[in-house]
Amino acid sequence: MRAVRVFAAVLAAVSIAVAGCGGGDGGAAAVAVPDSPAGKQLSWYMDAVNRTPVADKELKEHLSETFLKEVPPEEFNRLAKTLAGLKVTELTEVKPDALKGKASASGQEYKTEISVDDAGKIDYLLITG
Repeated sequence: MRAVRVFAAVLAAVSIAVAGCGGGDGGAAAVAVPDSPAGKQLSWYMDAVNRTPVADKELKEHLSETFLKEVPPEEFNRLAKTLAGLKVTELTEVKPDALKGKASASGQEYKTEISVDDAGKIDYLLITG
């Protein structure tokens, strides 16, 4: 549960930073995300930030119950909205159930980490600038 709390705190800080940013994406090229459980969820998240609010039903299909207890749908949508345009620019660690790398949005680069539980749902997500 600590990891999820870290996500909420860090993403809140990121949303403040993103809200003040303008301009394009800095020209960073997106990279291919693997077709793994973690990769599928990262791809879903990168899409979801561009179409908020995401319905509760859809969030329950992608986020673990523990994650949703710490980051309720309203908060998830509020924070995700600030990251519209987010795209993966580098993957530094690739495992079937976890990915680490970098992403960018609005000219800002972020450290990005995601992992999934045994059911393939997101149980950890960290986006930090």
